[in-house]
Order: sequence, then structure tokens, then C-alpha cells
Amino acid sequence: MTHSLQWTVPPWIADLPQVSDFAEIDEILRSDAFRQGSHQKSRPFFGDSLLVLDGAEHRARRRLEARLFTKAALEHYEREALIPVIRRAMAENEGTPTPAGVRIDLVPLVRTMLHRIAARVTGIDGVDTSAGVTRFRELVARLGEGASVEWSVRDHDEVIREGLAYRQEFLDEFLLPSEARRAELVRRFRAGEIGREDLPTDLLTLLHLHRDPAWDPELPWRETAFYLVAAIQTTTIALPHVVMHLHEWVACHPGDAPRTADPEFLRLAAVETLRLHQPAPTLLRFATRDVTLSSGRRFHEGERIVLMFVPANRDTALFGPDAEEFNPFREPPDRRRPWGLTFGAGSHICLGRTLVTGLSSRVDDDSGTDGTMVTLLAALYGAGITLVPDDMPQKTESSFHDSYAMFPVLFTRM
Repeated sequence: MTHSLQWTVPPWIADLPQVSDFAEIDEILRSDAFRQGSHQKSRPFFGDSLLVLDGAEHRARRRLEARLFTKAALEHYEREALIPVIRRAMAENEGTPTPAGVRIDLVPLVRTMLHRIAARVTGIDGVDTSAGVTRFRELVARLGEGASVEWSVRDHDEVIREGLAYRQEFLDEFLLPSEARRAELVRRFRAGEIGREDLPTDLLTLLHLHRDPAWDPELPWRETAFYLVAAIQTTTIALPHVVMHLHEWVACHPGDAPRTADPEFLRLAAVETLRLHQPAPTLLRFATRDVTLSSGRRFHEGERIVLMFVPANRDTALFGPDAEEFNPFREPPDRRRPWGLTFGAGSHICLGRTLVTGLSSRVDDDSGTDGTMVTLLAALYGAGITLVPDDMPQKTESSFHDSYAMFPVLFTRM
């Protein structure tokens, strides 16, 4: 069960100090002796967003935006945004009928399914029509290429130029009209014309409601770009890997085939896949002072360090002798983080992790959320998803991301 688990290290980080030990990476992520060192080239897209902030400014922004991921908000996103759009996307799929089933590329289908929840979290309007969805999906995908320029195999300056051009189209067609509507709602709220309950719970509303005079006018655009890319990219990259892993697993364990109808089994498969396939295979950090880790390893002030998640998440001492392989029944060393380091750790741990993995903690009742991964997988397996025997999935060649460019599938129960 090792389909394409190898990862090529981009040449621009090959000569930097690399940390691949799980415990050392975890310590670095939790230490105030290191600051954000990733996304240096993608700052036109992410600059001063939550992703790249550190210290007190990061803590304040994180506290503000954590309101987007409360239990009530997550339940609302899943019930009102994700589930309806999944049903609609499955009903209106652009697949090709064949004697074996409906044939379709899973990659754009997943992006379409994720569009509305990403728009709901960020506060983007205009994605309710088929044409709007198609255009939104296209622009966010193009924006994501520019925002992920560090992992592109193409000329980085060209990727940034293209990304900024697509960002302007996205601003003109979607973001600026949506931002203007929320700014007007906030104005009416402050004037006493509407109540707090009349304001939507989304990123653009929060940023206008709590706007800091120190922010530059384009900050909401960059914060929105970060959220859109993050909300779509993690699941879009990981979900086809789940389908491939389960295809291989069931071939070797046919007795587990009925389990694909069980949400708990799908959750185990999803988190194991997230351990093996990260949306960003490395993070980078700068040492803010001379520091010695608990292991005795030393770094100097200003040194830029590469945190190698791929080998760390496959540490045989932690995850067992078969750590390179997919095993949905693996007993992880930390039940709170069965995905290992994929969502980070410390103050920069992914704020939207529960949107992807679901909210399993029970606060005041027995309800919770399945998260985007399990909800999507349940719909796909409910429709009888299977691989196309004569047209196997193709990995992307345009970047160092561990992702698929094309993933042809058949649906046998649509």
C-alpha cells in the first residue's frame, strides 16, 4: 500500500538545514525561538495574513478569526452549505455516461463541491448559479497557483505575474462586490439600523467589524485569499489519495469493502491519508535567536530551517514498522493528532482543522460534524465510486505538491 509515497525535495530548499525528526519539528513549531519562514515569495497573496504573522499580532488575529470555527458555525457550514452543494453537484455532474457508469474527473468535481463552503466561510457572494460556480472555481484554482508559487516547477516570477492578474479578475468579479455589501451591513449595524444577529458569520464581515486602523486596505483581500486556498486545497489534495488508498486496501482486504458505507471507517481512512499526504510537505522557520533543542541540535539566530513533514509523519518509531504504508486501523501514538504534523502544532496549528476533520468533541449535546473529508467521501461512496480500469489517475507535474492533476472515476449508482 505505497502508491507514490515518495516526495521530491524542491531544489531551492535542498541546501537549507533540514529537520525530519518528529519530536524536533514539534518542538520548533511550539517554540517562540522560531518565527514563520514560509511564503516569502507568495507575500503578494498572503502578506500580513494570519498564515504569516507571529507573536502578539498573530494571537490577536487568531482569537478574532476563531469565531468562524465555533461548534455552531461548523454545524451551520456543513448543514447549510456543504451537504446541499454536494447533492447538487452530484445531480448536475458533467460526467460522461458509459455502460459501466458515469465517468468524471474527481479533481474538479471535489473543487466544485467545496466551493460553497469556502465562499460561506469567507463571505464571497455570487456562487449560486452554475456559471458563477464555474467561474469561481476557475479563478480560485488560478489564484491558488500563484499563492503556492514556492512549490511550482515553473518560473516563479511568471507564476506570480499570472496569479496577480487572476487575483485582479477575482477582486473585480467576486471579492470587491462582496466586501462592499458587508461593509454596508457593518455600517448599518453601527448606526443601530440592524442587530448583531443580522450580520453574517464570515471572514469579510469579521474583518470589517473589527478593522484595525493599522491594517492596509488590501489586507482583507490577502486574508480572504489565504482562507479560500486553505479551505479548498487541503481536501482537494487529500481526498483523491483517500480514494486511491481505499481502492488498494479493499483489493487486499475485500472483507472491508462494506465499510466504505461507514462514516467512522471513512474518518479513519481520511486521517491516515492526511498523515501520509500533506497539502504543504514542508514548513520553514527562522531562528529568532541561538537555540538548542532538547535533542541537543543547535541553530543560530537568523538561520532558515526546513521542517520535513513527509519523513516525520512516517517515523517508524512512532507509527510502527509499516509507517510508509496506508493502514486505516493504525493506532497512532497521539490519538489527538492521528494525522501527525499535517496541521502543524503550537500557535500556528491550523485554525480550520475541524472544518476538514470534523468536530468530534461533544460540548453540550451529542451532535457534532463529520467535516468536509468524511462528508464528501460518504457521498462519493454512496454513489458507487470506483477507479476507471483503463485510465489510471495522473499526478501533477506543474508543482512539487503531492497531488493529482487528473483522477478519472466511475459512479455506478448515480
